[in-house]
Amino acid sequence: MSYEFNPESAVFEFPNPYKVENLSLIVSATFMILGGIFTMLTVRERLGHGLDRHAVLVAAIAILLLLFGIGLLGWAFSQLRYFFGRNRPASLAPLLANDSDGSSATATQLKETLRQNAVTWREPSGALNGLLYSWLPHLIFAPQKIQDAAQKQFHTFLSLSATLLSFLICWFLFGRGEASGWIGLIYAAFAAPQILPKLRHPARNTNEAAQSGAKNLIVLVVMALLGPAILALLASHLPSLGQLSINGALALALVCALIGCWAFGIALKNQLQPSPQAVGSARVMETLTMNAHPNKLIEELDRILMTRWYSRIPNRRYARQSPNVVGQQGRFTADIFEETQPRPQPNRTATGVGHALATPQFRWIAVLSGLASFYLFLGTVAAVLLARDILAGEAISTTATFALSQLAVGMFCGEAAHMLWGRFDFVSELIWVDLNGSFESAHVKLGNQISGNIQTTKNVINIEEMTMRVWVSEIDTVIFGKDDWRQLIGMRGLQDTADELATALKAFGETRSMVVAPTSAADLERAQQIGALHQLAGGAATREGETAHIANLLTSKLGAATMEDKAESKTDDSGSSGSSGTPKSLFCTGCGGGLDANMRFCSACGKAVAQ
Repeated sequence: MSYEFNPESAVFEFPNPYKVENLSLIVSATFMILGGIFTMLTVRERLGHGLDRHAVLVAAIAILLLLFGIGLLGWAFSQLRYFFGRNRPASLAPLLANDSDGSSATATQLKETLRQNAVTWREPSGALNGLLYSWLPHLIFAPQKIQDAAQKQFHTFLSLSATLLSFLICWFLFGRGEASGWIGLIYAAFAAPQILPKLRHPARNTNEAAQSGAKNLIVLVVMALLGPAILALLASHLPSLGQLSINGALALALVCALIGCWAFGIALKNQLQPSPQAVGSARVMETLTMNAHPNKLIEELDRILMTRWYSRIPNRRYARQSPNVVGQQGRFTADIFEETQPRPQPNRTATGVGHALATPQFRWIAVLSGLASFYLFLGTVAAVLLARDILAGEAISTTATFALSQLAVGMFCGEAAHMLWGRFDFVSELIWVDLNGSFESAHVKLGNQISGNIQTTKNVINIEEMTMRVWVSEIDTVIFGKDDWRQLIGMRGLQDTADELATALKAFGETRSMVVAPTSAADLERAQQIGALHQLAGGAATREGETAHIANLLTSKLGAATMEDKAESKTDDSGSSGSSGTPKSLFCTGCGGGLDANMRFCSACGKAVAQ
């Protein structure tokens, strides 16, 4: 089971990767618990008659089997349901909060990986690793955890092989002498640390591991050559151990451990992939000229990336730098670096025993888990027989050694298989946009600045030939356990996506306007209303001025005409010469020009003359 990210999509419903391992653990735990119960029932009657050391020892064996079985059962039950939350897998670099600037050393390293167009792999060191990587050349392209486990298992395989060879030589030469019992004890003490260490957390320092493996191998070679001679010298001085001998059980345990190492090697080889064949990252470089703040591009980039969120899950932001534009001119840099939500790669998890055995990738991991269950079963049977031999008073050295060694080898194989079962492969995209350029500030005025009714001014940031780089890469990452660190193991350039992103940003920047004008519908409606009121007020004022001008002209002309009439009347009254039939002089009411009595239109302005 897993946490369901989106009810519209089932892509994040992870199958349980530990189904085969859980079956192996449950079967082994069941045998151990049954063996412990059977042993306890065997010794219960004897404990009722009184405590003796044989009964107490058998009861301790039964309790240990029960505890061991319950522990394995708890291990399996903790993996029955596999939840995978939104915050998993782990990010490749520290995350940034929303709308905040910052970066980290890991983010810078990832940027450099995109810039260099290649994934960096740690170079192995040491003679033993040189031998290993010559046999498995593609191991260098495996996840680091696989490489660490492969190196450790290879060193263990060589050490156990040398131990078995040296042991067989000593046993063949001194197996019938007084030192026979000591041979098994000495070699068991040397072989036990090679089998018991857990592989769940292998050493991160591969150089130290390589040096340690080389030293162990040198010691084992020396023991194989000089061991028989040393035992020949010390045989007469060593105390006799009587019938105590664990040689046969130890030899069988070493063979079983080597078989486990061999199965792990084949399973690991099936996990390897060939060297990358695709271009690591896609890069697009554009030059852009715009009259706007460069942060507008970052804002538009945020909007574009939001439309590309996978399954509506926000991208993981690793670095962001906003442009710093201060002063009249200068340089600026800006970038944003994000990863889309990692999504699981299909067909990378075994859905059951049948699927695991039919798939080469999982077949030998299933065999390794089967070997672990088989060895644990043999150890359980040997522990039950050991309890019987203790109660019967028989020799227990061989049975005890066989039981302990089989249990140890079973856990050794189980730990190795657990690491391989817990592998998860993901795919996602890394997107990096980098801006670099220079700016100049300007103050722009538009409109008639003398007689115009509307003018607009704006402080403009002018950017000429800014460099814009876009990197986009589809990456493969892997984890071993849902809470483990995630490693980049492959990348492929997405040229179409990079071109599309660069084209959209360039088009957005080149279409930025440097004019301030109303853009909303409300602004345009109010501007129209103001224009209508202005036109109405201007027209009324014009008509009022024309009426006043006409009235003034009429007043002045009528006043002049009245004075002339009075003068003529006085002349007539005084008996001055003049015919009473002479026509009177008239004036145009429009322009004030003189008119004859018989004129119907003014010769100056063409207006009709009122009689």
